[in-house]
Amino acid sequence: MVRKNSTSIMKVGGFLLGCGGLMAMSSPALSMGYGGEDEPNFTFSYNGYLRSTIAVGLEDHDETNADDKWRMTQAELTLNLDFDIKTGPLNWKVITRFDKEHQTDYLDDLQERMDATGAVFGISGNYSGAQPQRGDFMDQYETTDEVFDWLREIYFDVNLFDDRLLVRVGRQQLVWGESDFFQAMDVVHGYDYRGRLFYENNEEWRKPLMLFNFNLDLYELGGSLNWYIRPGWDREEDMGSSFNIEGGRWIPHPYRGVDFTSFTDSYNEDHDSGDWSDMTYGIRWNGSWGSLGYSLAYLKTYNPSPIVNPHSTSSGNGAIALFNSDPTFAYGEEPSNSSTLLGDWMYPEIDVFGFTINGFNSAMDATLSAEIAFIPNKPYNYGGLDSDLPGWNGVIEKDTLNIMLRIDKEFKWMDTLGTHRPSLSSIQLFDTWILSHDDDDEIVEFASFGSKKKEHQAYLTVFTLLNFHRDTINPSFVIGTDLSKGGGFAIPAVEFVWGDDWRLKVEADLWWNDGDVKKVCTDSATQSCDVTGLLGQREDGAGFMDWFAEDNQVVFKLTRQF
Repeated sequence: MVRKNSTSIMKVGGFLLGCGGLMAMSSPALSMGYGGEDEPNFTFSYNGYLRSTIAVGLEDHDETNADDKWRMTQAELTLNLDFDIKTGPLNWKVITRFDKEHQTDYLDDLQERMDATGAVFGISGNYSGAQPQRGDFMDQYETTDEVFDWLREIYFDVNLFDDRLLVRVGRQQLVWGESDFFQAMDVVHGYDYRGRLFYENNEEWRKPLMLFNFNLDLYELGGSLNWYIRPGWDREEDMGSSFNIEGGRWIPHPYRGVDFTSFTDSYNEDHDSGDWSDMTYGIRWNGSWGSLGYSLAYLKTYNPSPIVNPHSTSSGNGAIALFNSDPTFAYGEEPSNSSTLLGDWMYPEIDVFGFTINGFNSAMDATLSAEIAFIPNKPYNYGGLDSDLPGWNGVIEKDTLNIMLRIDKEFKWMDTLGTHRPSLSSIQLFDTWILSHDDDDEIVEFASFGSKKKEHQAYLTVFTLLNFHRDTINPSFVIGTDLSKGGGFAIPAVEFVWGDDWRLKVEADLWWNDGDVKKVCTDSATQSCDVTGLLGQREDGAGFMDWFAEDNQVVFKLTRQF
């Protein structure tokens, strides 16, 4: 039965009005202190925001029976509070965030499909009696069962040796590198892409970790030395980048509502090649050479994106043969949970050697930046391109270079466009170069999609921000394209500002692709569909921009700052 969508806009308006009422009651910033007149022993202040986010789909999705056009896909309320506290020589930072999301009709439909998937794998005798590993569908968006689900950061700073050495201890974010949309050196942390994919500010969706972070000023040598140690005290959910493998709204099509944790382990946290309790670390030198700034770095960290560690043919669990006739190689060891049907998701440990350089070019009147990260033995999924689960043959390692080139420039469009001040624009080219690449390796971009990864996987992004009427009307535009396989995205937006407190941002998230999408399988009697009809038709051309075909949407974000 198809649901009617006539009430969607009313629901959007009601949610915004309700959130606006809560925002109006928010308290102003508080500041207090006591102690000596010159330097108080104790100070306390806070700031934050209350934000409602509404997303409305502009296209229908094949995974649901309803017409998804104009349906609400997201309705979320977020409270973010930042606290700055001084206690004697220690300066504390505490950042909290509380998310509450309404389960829309669209998410209801995805959960129904997820439950059906779990039922198939849970009751069929063809699957070695494995049981689905399902939890609350909304946990992927608003889990608050533990303190660190909402206590994002808590750390203190202390200055030692005449302020030469800054020591920061606690749960924090550490940003290395120059790139934005695609990370080269910014891989100390993972990201949570389940709520909004990569549309948000990196700081909001980077996953904080427990770190001992040191920065030593060596101005005699023209630079500073920054190093960190992650002792391995973090939770499982804090590690690596999180994607909607549970079947949420940002798993690539056609897997909306397909819970991969029903037939894999969610994440293998103690694999010999990716044990999350292992200590990781990094060291970076920041220096200057004339007018140029540069850095050299080394990191022992985890692969930013998860890979699949499938069962091999010797595992005794033949379920994977239903989807892939030649699973030949598991990564290092068998998946830890023998009851899983197909294998584990995991984040292997990697080494990263990085270099950045930036400087102002007078001729171009622009700042130029470059970033290079060399990752020896970077893991990739491969093989089985003509199966229902491409890439699930196993893991192959390849030396890889991530290269980023960037130009930042301000344009003085005050007279021509009427902007309030110079407008910032940025162009960024990001390339993943697989050294000793061979087409016969059948490396895939992501497990379950059959498009081969090319020797050079290049993306180009362009960003510009305009400011009108004394920064009260601020349009922005982001566009990105896949230079290797085609397709791209565009994000036009405008933010309206009222006083110091209120912000309303209206944004469109738009995609285009070359048509090589992986479609929902509807006819399990043909060779193009797997035995369950849930894993999509076989294909060999769906690249990154094809995964999100039909995902055009409009987003409204109303924010009350305080």
